[in-house]
Amino acid sequence: MSSAALPPPPPPASGWAGLPHDVLWSAFTVLGQREILSGAGLACAAWWRFARDEPAMWRRIDLRASAPRDEDDDDDSSEWKAMTLAAVDRSAGQCEAFWGRADDEVLLYLADRTSYMKSLRVTSDYDVSSQVFAEVVKKFPMLEELELVLKPDAYNYGTKSGLPPTNSWVELFQSACEACSHLHNFTVRRASKVTRFDPYYLRERRRPFSIPVMHGLHSLELSDGSFTKDMVMQIVDKCPSLESLNISDVLAHTHGIKS
Repeated sequence: MSSAALPPPPPPASGWAGLPHDVLWSAFTVLGQREILSGAGLACAAWWRFARDEPAMWRRIDLRASAPRDEDDDDDSSEWKAMTLAAVDRSAGQCEAFWGRADDEVLLYLADRTSYMKSLRVTSDYDVSSQVFAEVVKKFPMLEELELVLKPDAYNYGTKSGLPPTNSWVELFQSACEACSHLHNFTVRRASKVTRFDPYYLRERRRPFSIPVMHGLHSLELSDGSFTKDMVMQIVDKCPSLESLNISDVLAHTHGIKS
C-alpha cells in the first residue's frame, strides 16, 4: 500500500488534554487521589483514561480525609465506598499500601485483589469484625505496618443484629501476629475514649491467648481495656525486638479465666 493511501494521522491533542505523560503524572500526584476520583480525573477523556489506566499511580492508595470529620456527618456511605473500591480496582492488583476508611466489605474486597500489601492503615466508623479481619490478614503475609483506628461501639459493644458482640481486640491482635510475621509496627486504638469495659470476651473467649515469636516487631500500641497483665507479659516475652510498647488500661485480673 502506498503512503498516499494511508489515512492521515490524528491531529495532536491540544490544551489540558495534550499534556505530556510526565507532566500529567506530576499534576495528578500533587492533586491527590481523592481529588482525582472526585473531580480531576473526570476533566476530559484523556485525563480519565490516564487516571484509570495507570496502576502505578494507585500502588499506594491514600484516601484519608484532609480534615477531621464531624461525628454527626454520615458523609454519604455509598460515595466514600464507591471511591475506595474504584481506587482498589485501578491498582490492578499492585496495591502495596492502603490508608483510608474501611468496613468488612472493603477489607474483603482489598484482600481479594492484592497480595502485596505492606502497609494497612484503616479508620472505620463501621463494623470491622474479628472474624473478617482474621480472614483478611491471612492474605497479607508481607504486611509490615498495621494501624487500625476503630469506632468502639461498633467494634466491641454490640452488633446491628442485637446479638452479643463477637469481636475482640485480643483476637484481632492474635490473628495479626499469626498471619503477618514481618510486622514492624502495629497500632490498634479506639476512635474515641471509652470509660467502661465489657468483660464478655474474657468470660466467653474460645481459645487461650498465645502468639508466635515476633522478631521484627519494633513498635506496638494497643489502646484498649481487654488485655490482662499476664497477656502483656507474654507479649513482651514473644517480641524481643520491641523498642516502643504502649498498652493502656491493662486489666489486673482475668475475671476468673486464665490467660
